[in-house]
Amino acid sequence: MEGCSKIRHIVRLRQMLRQWRMRATALSSLSRRRSGGAAPSDVPAGHVAVCVGSSSRRFVVRAAHLNHPAFRELLRQAEEEYGFPSRP
Repeated sequence: MEGCSKIRHIVRLRQMLRQWRMRATALSSLSRRRSGGAAPSDVPAGHVAVCVGSSSRRFVVRAAHLNHPAFRELLRQAEEEYGFPSRP
């Protein structure tokens, strides 16, 4: 009788894992759709795309440069000029 109980537990665990995987896949595809899909193919790993100005000119910048004092100053000036927060 005990062996039957163990099998039921294993079957139930497998069902739960399958459900969790399906939910995780659904959530991941939902977040991709909300964010506009996967990362653009022209943005290499370790870089981010930044749109600048009224014409939204696009630049690809190394992510490491985002902590550079000059880049932070540009963000501060943009905050003053356009009134949006540049800090989280």
